[in-house]
Amino acid sequence: MFAVVKTQVESQIKVRDFSAASVSLQPAEFSSWGDARSELMVEMKRPLKAQLAAELSAAPSDDARTEITAEFASREKALEHDIDHKPMDVHLTLDLSYNFLSR
Repeated sequence: MFAVVKTQVESQIKVRDFSAASVSLQPAEFSSWGDARSELMVEMKRPLKAQLAAELSAAPSDDARTEITAEFASREKALEHDIDHKPMDVHLTLDLSYNFLSR
């Protein structure tokens, strides 16, 4: 009985397949995701760079400066990794207007 009803409904109503529909998200304030990432990196690294400069100016020798620079390079890599892999939430409303009577 269900198959008969399904066949009758399909013959009366045009069915649209939305499986090929897609949605694309773009950053609102930047021209690309790469630009958004670059700006975020600069913003998040600013305190680290200031701390590096302060410690380098207080370092007693070139060996100490080299050690400090290496330590900060590893901290910077860790910060980049954290930024690149931080989960982000997207909250949106999608309004769809579909006229099922049109072809």
